Formats: sequence, structure tokens, C-alpha cells
Amino acid sequence: MSEEKKKAPKKPKSKGRKITEWILTGIFLVIFAILGIGQIDALVHQKDHHGQQLKFGFGTFVVQTESMDPDYKKGDALVTQLQSFESIYKEFQKGKTIDLTFYYDWNAYNEAGMNALAKPTDHPHLVERIEPAGFPIITHRVMEIHVDESIKSGKGRYTFIAAGINKSIAAATDADGYVKQYQSFTEQYVLGRVVIGSAFLGGVFSFVSSVWGLLILLLIPAFYLIITSVIDIFKAYKEPEEETASANAEGGESAPNENKGNVNLSEADKKRLKEQLLQEMLEKKKGDNK
Repeated sequence: MSEEKKKAPKKPKSKGRKITEWILTGIFLVIFAILGIGQIDALVHQKDHHGQQLKFGFGTFVVQTESMDPDYKKGDALVTQLQSFESIYKEFQKGKTIDLTFYYDWNAYNEAGMNALAKPTDHPHLVERIEPAGFPIITHRVMEIHVDESIKSGKGRYTFIAAGINKSIAAATDADGYVKQYQSFTEQYVLGRVVIGSAFLGGVFSFVSSVWGLLILLLIPAFYLIITSVIDIFKAYKEPEEETASANAEGGESAPNENKGNVNLSEADKKRLKEQLLQEMLEKKKGDNK
């Protein structure tokens, strides 16, 4: 009569492995939550930032022209942060370099009149306030800051005079090599101060936004699922073999007719089996003669 093979209990996960899984899961959940909340914040306040999405006051932009070369080359990524305009003004007064990313509303400037915003006073080479050539979002270096104490902060109190620093553009520079073109704008149009400029991040952003980049990002989770599925199948295949080997090593019961040819009998067992077989044959013969 056959008996069902008893399955050995599965080995529980080690404490270290459990802790590692909890930590990784927690990290992924926190990152996902931060990104989700940041995206919601950016969408809610998008109109306040001239259509740009700033997550918790931080924005990312890719340089499209060479006006800030060599500090920021074309294709570099810029990370900006909205900071207090009062603190920006104080740092500028101390001689700190201030690069601002801003929305340049040329139409509003024309409607208000050419004299509505401050003109450069300390930089006479800045003589031409220009309209951007198809780039309403600009990052330039602050040359001057004019403050109107009678206006509330956030309503036009600060007027920034900004210009590019690329002196190799002959058409945009004077005889001394200074850039002539500038922009003037108030704090309502500021999107943030540049805190990071990176060619590496620019390459990453360009790759992710490309067709191949998007394809690879989609394939990464697919490859992960395939690999984990193969590992699970392999483990499920190996477990019965390991359980059988463990049961045999501990003297456990085996399935019927299993390893029949490998049974080793002692001389006494062989003699007893012969006597039993002989006795059965004799009894069978007696039964046939009746």
C-alpha cells in the first residue's frame, strides 16, 4: 500500500533578508510618494509659474542656446530654486553671482512702454533690450537689481537687469567685447535661481526624452519581472528534489517501488525471505491438491 510523500516545510526567510526587503520597499514607497506629491504641487501652481512645473519650488531646464557659454553650454541641464528676493538682493549686494531663470514677457513690456522698467545704470554697454528668438524661458546673469521701496514684494518691487555672458558672439557685443543685449523684468516673472548646472544631467534628460530612452525605461521593469519569475520557477523545481534527498538522508519513507534495486539485505533477512517463500509455495500446493 502506497503512502503520500511528506513535504518538508519551507525554510523561512532570514531576519536579514526580511529587513532588507522592508527597507527597499520603504525607500521605493517614499520616493514614489515624494514624486507624486511634487507632481501634484507642480500642476496646482502651474499657472502661477507661467505654465512651468516647479516641484516644491525646484525646476529643471535644458539650455537651448550658447548665450551663457562657457558657464552653461548648450544641452546642459539647470536645476533652479525659488528663493526669497530679499535674500537674492542681499547676496547680490555682497558680490555673489546670481543667475536667474525667468519668463520673458516681451508683449507685456511693449504694452507698458519702453520706460516702464529700469534701464541699466552701472553697465552702459547694455544698450539694447531685446526680444528672445523663440525662447520665452531664459537663464541669464543678473547685472543690476533696482528696488522700489514703495511697491510690495511680489508685485514689482524688484527689477532685475540680466544679460548673457558669451563674449564670442560678435553681433551682440561692443568693441570692448561686452554683451550689449539685456532683459529687464520684475520678480513676478522669476522662475528660480540656478543652483546646479550639469552637462551630465543634460545628457540624462536628453536620453530619457528620446525614443530609445523611453523604450529602455519601459523594458527595465519588464526584465525585472521576467528574471524574478524565472528564479521562482527554478526554486519551485528544485524544492521537491531537495526535500526527497533530505527525507532519504534522515531515514524517511520513500514512495512505493522507489529504489527497489538498491535495497541491501543481510544474510538473515535473505534466509527468512526464502523460508517465507517456500512456506507460501507449500501451502499453495496443498490447496491445489484438495
